[in-house]
Amino acid sequence: MQVGPFTLSDLVAEYFDVILHPTIMREMQTVLGRTYSRWKELGLVSDEMSEIRRNHASWTATRCSNASLEVDMALLDGENLHTLDEGEIDCIALAKHTSDERVSYVVFLTDDYEAGESANRFFDKYQCGIVVRSADLVSFFGIRLKLPKPEIHQGLRNIISFYTGMYESLLKEVKSLLPSSDGSYVYTLVYRGDFGRSKEAIARMTLRAVVRARLTTLIDELATLAGQKSVMGLSLLRLRALDGIRL
Repeated sequence: MQVGPFTLSDLVAEYFDVILHPTIMREMQTVLGRTYSRWKELGLVSDEMSEIRRNHASWTATRCSNASLEVDMALLDGENLHTLDEGEIDCIALAKHTSDERVSYVVFLTDDYEAGESANRFFDKYQCGIVVRSADLVSFFGIRLKLPKPEIHQGLRNIISFYTGMYESLLKEVKSLLPSSDGSYVYTLVYRGDFGRSKEAIARMTLRAVVRARLTTLIDELATLAGQKSVMGLSLLRLRALDGIRL
């Protein structure tokens, strides 16, 4: 992800002391293996898998935490975080541990809206950190480095473009799974963003269980990507806000 002449990962590494939980390290590898071919097909990545893995290993080698989080995990057991997955809970525990150990506020980066909201409530309660999104970092670095406004705009558009590509890929898969008979009606609903009615229509269709489950999952992913609180939605908000700032 580019921000002017810089990559976002290089800027984050230069301006922040990055700490990663081992669970996230494993999830990165799993997600990369599962999504690389789709990203490559859509033109979202140009590097070969081997090069990406080398860069990933190099960037994360000195940033993985081995801190003991038993006390922090026990604290989280009393919080209402049951909707989060293992990696998200582990990262919140690591943020709390790091804040206590260093007596400082932690900057917690996530583009998952629900995880960010849960982390925000926890951080507000214990006064140990703040949540930022990729769009926030692009805006921050663009203003901090005094980049021309068009370059900051492009950085935000790069985020939107990435998720737009994912959105189009999911739409394509939905269309391929729908039967030719009454599938066009359902696809029109999905295309228009009427995700609730499209799921109701799918529930009434005669489909194999595995196909119905996959379509439901795809529509849920589309709804998440298209939501006002999504990465695309927040990036658009930052893009509009930037127009009101004199740089």
